[in-house]
Parts: sequence; C-alpha cells; structure tokens
Amino acid sequence: MIDYLKKVPHSKWSEKTYQKDTLVVDEYEKTKNIYYVVEGVLCVEILNDGKRYISSFIFQNDFFGLDSFSTFKQKEHSIRVISEDATIFCLPKDKFLLSLNEDPHYYELMLTNFADIFQRHYGYFNFLHLPTTKRMKHALTYLSDHIGIVTESEQLELPTFITQEVLSKFCRTSQSRVSVSLNELAEEGWLIKKKVPITMK
Repeated sequence: MIDYLKKVPHSKWSEKTYQKDTLVVDEYEKTKNIYYVVEGVLCVEILNDGKRYISSFIFQNDFFGLDSFSTFKQKEHSIRVISEDATIFCLPKDKFLLSLNEDPHYYELMLTNFADIFQRHYGYFNFLHLPTTKRMKHALTYLSDHIGIVTESEQLELPTFITQEVLSKFCRTSQSRVSVSLNELAEEGWLIKKKVPITMK
C-alpha cells in the first residue's frame, strides 16, 4: 500500500527518520496528516493528574494520525518515538483519501489496521484493574508478542528501550513498584533477566 501511495503523482508524501524522544505529533496539535511506521516503535502519551502515561504503543507497519478524521478541534495526547530512531511515512489526509479513492481495495487494508490498533488499545484497559505484578506480567507478555526478540537460547528478549520508566508509564505505577514486580517475576522463574534487556522464558 505504501509503495502504491508513493507512486501516486499528486500524493505529496514524505519519509523522515526521527530520533528517540522526538515528538512526532504534539500534545495539542490536531494533525492533518496520516502517518505510517516504516521502522521503529512509538508511544501514545496522555497527561492524567499531572503525570504522563503511555496509553498505547505504535509498532512497525501501524498507521497513526487517526485524530485527523475527528471532528474534535483539539486532543490531549502526543506521539513520541521511544526506539533509538523511527522512520515515518507521512501523507496529508486529503491526499491519502484521494489516493485510496483511486484504488478502493486499499481501504480494507487501512480499516483493518485501524481496527487492530483500537483493539490493542481497548485490551490495554482490561488489565489496569490487576495487581501490579500481574499487570507487569501482562504488559511484558504483550510487548514480547509484538517486539520480542528470540535469542539463540530461545528466550524472549525485549529491546533495550523498554525500561522501567517505560513500564511504569504503561502500567500506571511507580518505578520503584516496577522494580519490586520485576524482582517477584524473577523469583518465580518467569523472568530470566530483570534488567535491560528484560528477558523472559
């Protein structure tokens, strides 16, 4: 689909590499673009009770910028790069829709991607009621399913940018509580390595 969009003469697309911690979309900026993650991992950050939390992750091959379709004039989340860098394809929303209208079968692919993103987001809220250690286990399993790396010894290793700080923002708890939970999971034998890179069986 991206190859198709790049070939459309009037699409006015761009592709840019962002460094870690860069805001691709500002907290109050209602974007007019649709983005696609060519490579890298980003997160959706929200501000709640004066603290910044991660409400979801955006992985390779995901689209984002869905708020460009919203009727709301403002939003309260930002999108930040958390991997060492991320390559992002960008296309103005109106050009994006125009291109899809010329080849409508791509609509199904786009809507499937959007639906998957929403499903992951809804699934996230299902684990907030859990005790912290179970919440941590759930989060680590979720992340390993999407970005886990299988080592030579057939263990699952998370990228080094998944730190205690990232986990605390995602699980909505303190870094000290994250540390305690990781210790508990290591004592259970579920975690092999509790420090970065966090490694599971």
